[in-house]
Parts: sequence; C-alpha cells; structure tokens
Amino acid sequence: MILILSDKFDRHADIVTNKLLSRKEDFFRFDLDVESLKKSSINFEGGIWTIKQKDKTITSNQIKCVWVRRPFVELTLQEREKTDADFKIWKGEWNKTLIGLYNSLRNLPWLNPLRKSFKAENKYLQMEIAHNIGFKMPRTLISNNRQKILEFYSKEKDVVLKLMNQDFYKDEKGDLKGIYVNKLNKTSLLKFKEFGENPIVLQKYVPKMYEVRYTVVGKDHFVCKIDSQKSEISKTDWRRYDIPNTPYSVITPPERIKCLVCDFMKKFEIEFGALDFIITPENEWYFLEINSMGQWLWIEDLVNLKISDSIVLWLIENK
Repeated sequence: MILILSDKFDRHADIVTNKLLSRKEDFFRFDLDVESLKKSSINFEGGIWTIKQKDKTITSNQIKCVWVRRPFVELTLQEREKTDADFKIWKGEWNKTLIGLYNSLRNLPWLNPLRKSFKAENKYLQMEIAHNIGFKMPRTLISNNRQKILEFYSKEKDVVLKLMNQDFYKDEKGDLKGIYVNKLNKTSLLKFKEFGENPIVLQKYVPKMYEVRYTVVGKDHFVCKIDSQKSEISKTDWRRYDIPNTPYSVITPPERIKCLVCDFMKKFEIEFGALDFIITPENEWYFLEINSMGQWLWIEDLVNLKISDSIVLWLIENK
C-alpha cells in the first residue's frame, strides 16, 4: 500500500493517483486540509495506526512506502487568520498526531523522508553544501547590520533582495501578495534602521541568458529552460509568471552540472528535488536553491516532461 500525504486541492496528487488507479495499484491518499480532516478518523492502539477517510480505511502495517506532498495540516489563507483557541488546539493536536504517525513509518521508503527533506529546505545549509561541491553561486550577504549591508551594496552595486521565508502578506488594500526577488537601490537600503531590523538576504545580481528548473526523481533528471528574459514581468524573478510571453523548453544539462546535482542530492540523502539555476550570457550555471517538496506540474504541462510517470514508477518500485 502506498501512502500519499496531500490535500484535496493538490493537482499534483490528482495526476499521480489517477495514474496509480490506471495501473490498479493500491494506495491511500490522506488529505490534510481542514475540511478533509474534519471528516476523518485516526486511532493509535497497540502500536498500530488506523486511518479512515472518504470511506476507505487503512492500518499502518499495510503501508509500504510514502510520498509527501503536504506533511501537516494545510490551511487556506482564510484559515491562517483564525485565532480562536479551539481551532488552534485542533490544528496543533492533529499536527502532533501526524508526527507520531510518521515516526511509526520512519523505516519505510519515503519520497522524501521528512527529516531529510526539512534539512534540505535549510537555505543556509544549501549554500554551504553547494559551495563545497563546486556549484557557482551569486555572492551573498545575510545580515541585519546596517553598515555591512551598505558596504555590500557599495561593493556589488547591482543587488537583489530575497526572502528566506516565503509566505503571503496583506497589502494596504487587504489583498494577499507574495514577495519575490527584487532589485534594490541605495535609497531603499538607507531606510534600514541601525537596530531592531530582521536579517535580510542580499545577493549580487547575476545577468541571465535564461533560467532553469531542474527536477530530480530518483535517477531521472528533468531539465526545463525558462526564457525569463523575454518578458519584462519575469526578468528579475520568473515566479512572477508571464507564461504566454515566457518560452519553456526541454534541454540537456552539461554533464558536469548533472554530476554536481547528483552529488548535491546524495549529500542531503533525498530522492526528489526541484532546483533553480541562472545561466549567464557566458553560459555559466549559477545554483540558486533546491525545494525538496517543489512544484513540477506546470513544467510537465508546458513541455510534456513525464515527471509524474517517474514518481509513479518510484512509488511502485519502492512499495
């Protein structure tokens, strides 16, 4: 039995479960959104977990491998704003219970093991390991020291601001916005206070010929070129999607880069990762980051890379 951890809104899980169904493979999709969990039951007794959701019941000793899309209670933007004690207790107890379940399943094959996945999400550790194995990276400063920040800007001139914690925030109108990579000028940095500011991440801006989303599933590598420079909207950060004006295409990476990616994955002991690269006009590859639970379906849809097939085969081979 394959256990899939997701939520009812997740199209990635929809694609994979439909392919598992077509192969008549046995799986249990455990949706962790609030609405689904309110219609679910879980029981732990005698060392065995029993989970019931959508009229299907499994026990933990039936599970042979685990695919993680969403590991904990998944909240909508509106649910994140709920402050009443009952809901906080409900969410907290579900999450603690899920940790208990995962501990019981820790010796099974996971795509990816949670402990290793969260370790791989540490951007500071990513930079350390990427540097050690030989990836090129933009020169970076992480600091809340005003003098150091201004010195970095004065030396590098062309600088971008990144956030380590990606989230949505309300603007003055009450609309929810994501904050992406932005170029900075000295006027903005001069507003940085001497004390009380949070650390910020500054990087030297690397000129781009194009960008790459590099997805790994086990031994399979799926490499997609993103012509972000064709659109004014996506030039600085392709996550400001302008898909009609941003060509996507499949490419073969240089053998050296493929070897470094394999090295990088081995260092973190993970089997799935979505890596981002900048490729300069001189054809140099600069590593930016890896997401151990990253999105891939839009890449599959745009350029017909069979990432979902690779995930299905991994789950079948490891069950």
